[in-house]
Amino acid sequence: MDDGIRQHLETGVPYKDWVLNSHFQPIFSLAHRRVVGHEALLRGYDGSGAPVSPLSIFNEGHHHLDLLTVDRLTRSLHIRNFVRQTSREDRGWLFLNFNPQVIRTGHVKYFNFTRELFRFHNLAPDRVVVEILERRIQDEQLILEAVEFYRGLGCLIAVDDFGAGQSNFDRVWNLDADIVKLDRSLVVQAAINPRASPFLSSITTMLHQAGKLVLLEGIETEEHARIAMNADVDFVQGFYFARPSPFLSNRETISASIEQVSSALLCAEKDAGARQTLEMEEHVARFLAVLNNFELKSKGSQEYKAFLFVDYLRNPTVLRWFQLDENGVQVGKNINKSLLEGGMDEFFSPLGDAQGADWSRRDYFRRAMRYFGKPQVTGPYFSLPDAQTCVTLSIALRRNDGEIRVYCSDLIWDGPARPELITTTCGG
Repeated sequence: MDDGIRQHLETGVPYKDWVLNSHFQPIFSLAHRRVVGHEALLRGYDGSGAPVSPLSIFNEGHHHLDLLTVDRLTRSLHIRNFVRQTSREDRGWLFLNFNPQVIRTGHVKYFNFTRELFRFHNLAPDRVVVEILERRIQDEQLILEAVEFYRGLGCLIAVDDFGAGQSNFDRVWNLDADIVKLDRSLVVQAAINPRASPFLSSITTMLHQAGKLVLLEGIETEEHARIAMNADVDFVQGFYFARPSPFLSNRETISASIEQVSSALLCAEKDAGARQTLEMEEHVARFLAVLNNFELKSKGSQEYKAFLFVDYLRNPTVLRWFQLDENGVQVGKNINKSLLEGGMDEFFSPLGDAQGADWSRRDYFRRAMRYFGKPQVTGPYFSLPDAQTCVTLSIALRRNDGEIRVYCSDLIWDGPARPELITTTCGG
């Protein structure tokens, strides 16, 4: 047995045939580029120093009193080991997992024990983040009572593993969590499937709008770190930055790691932005050239107008062209690439005929009217007619007969998910 394991066993506490001790995994703020807290994790060892799975220790088959004993012992251990390595002036958080099963009975005593534990170790409750496993909530009322107790003490509340299994936004709102921890499966999927990245960003945006801080778990690679930064999450946690350790993390080392990833991401975004600018300027030039040949008066059949767009629509990136009136209502049908190629996906054909559709709430209409006469480009969004991601070029012009038209073109998009990465020079 090496000295490290021996020391760890000596500083732990015995329980049955095991020795229990704490490991701490740091949690980082991407904006601050430093550690803002640590999650306490249980580690168990047998008499020879071999690791024992925490699942074995917290086996649900134990008698309730056994589970309560392990829970109390674990919380006491984590708080003791955390306080020993910090000072009261240190404002870093301690993230403690909360097991809903241990308060099924005798929850008043459970609450009193927690309050006294904070007092005994002189740990300010506002330094504690209580993590609730969202997918294991069964007795909603009991959980709400527990949340109110911890909040009354001054603790913060976090919902853990959100996005896994039977995740429910209603529970996030009902529990009024301060922090939502997104399950690692979300970043894993985003790394495998680029179309999942906008979904991760959307969840983050929704939670931010609801006043929640967002923590993304499972950051194990540099790619995961870039995805987290692009999704604009507040905090990250994972092996890429630091593995769990008996000791609290060195802030300077972590800061350097975040700075390195942030700088690499910024360089990549600048390169991508330059390429996107060039490509978009070429699209804008083609778009404006078509409009110069287009009969701005109301003369000419739909077939004649479509003829003018044949070369434009042959570009593999172009999906369609359409026009709106000054109220955002579509005038005429789409001049659609799919019509040239023999029709659209039958599953989405009910959405193909957009004549008379009201697009006044869409960004491409609002931007065009706001920056009249200047070409605009939207951020990526899901296109209804063909069920894929696109961006829309648009420009508002006054025709020779005095009527206002907003001319639009949808383009297939597989670039960055964040609209601000589209840095065209075409206005707005």
